[in-house]
Amino acid sequence: MLNSRLLLMPELPEVETVRLQLLYKVRGKIIKNVVVFHKKTVAHDPTFSQKLAGLSIANIDRIGKLLIVHFADSTHHLLAHLKMTGQFLFVDSTGISGGGHTMSTTDTTLPNKHTRVAFQFTDGSTLYFNDMRLFGYTKLATLEEVEKARAHFGPEPIAENFDIEIFAKQAKKRNAPIKAILLDQTFIAGLGNIYVDETLFRAGVRPISKGSSLSTPRLRSIARHARDVLSEAIAVGGTTFQHFTDTGGEAGNFTDYLRVFGKQRTPCQVCGTTIIKIRCAGRGTHYCPKCQKP
Repeated sequence: MLNSRLLLMPELPEVETVRLQLLYKVRGKIIKNVVVFHKKTVAHDPTFSQKLAGLSIANIDRIGKLLIVHFADSTHHLLAHLKMTGQFLFVDSTGISGGGHTMSTTDTTLPNKHTRVAFQFTDGSTLYFNDMRLFGYTKLATLEEVEKARAHFGPEPIAENFDIEIFAKQAKKRNAPIKAILLDQTFIAGLGNIYVDETLFRAGVRPISKGSSLSTPRLRSIARHARDVLSEAIAVGGTTFQHFTDTGGEAGNFTDYLRVFGKQRTPCQVCGTTIIKIRCAGRGTHYCPKCQKP
């Protein structure tokens, strides 16, 4: 049964789950043909299909929410971003698997009106890129362009070399709300709206608190909780990732563990105080006024 409780956009845990699933499914496969249903999704590149035909997928990498597909014996790389409503759906003889934006059963009829690109492999399987709002993209890039894209992202909380002390020191210099700081992908990569709210709840910090006003121990706590929240979400497939017929029809279920996001007007699970929703950093923001201090 598909998860329709919340309509959520993909964040780092969802994209990482998509990466792992696609890596398992398509590594080593050779692209026979690429069908472009909407030119905007491939950056209006008239050579997109021609350049990909015959290439073998060697690896799928990720930085933040950007997927990077590497090909064997080729100078071409593929950058893919799901943005708000993107989905990757893989179809072979065993069924359908995939993930991205929250899905309904109509999404499993492929191709459909939201299908933008279809990557057809020599073994008869197909990888579809769907995107309802056309914000996502799949774009060919050189190695230089890949490295340039990487340079736009800060470190990830789940990276082995993530330095909590550097994070705390740099965040302390910022006068912006801590939520805005955490959403800034050039400062710290991979935290979106859902997981920032959950991180700050666990750390006991209000989203509107300025980075410069927070103590170093509280900033360290935020970094640790960011790592834990993302790791836990990845472990259960995130909030929107969904497996279909080949893996039992189970949906990603981190929604079962959300404590504040989408919980406005309900009691806090810790203290019973009503969760409130405000606007902060241009986003709908959820917090407990008792558990989270300025």
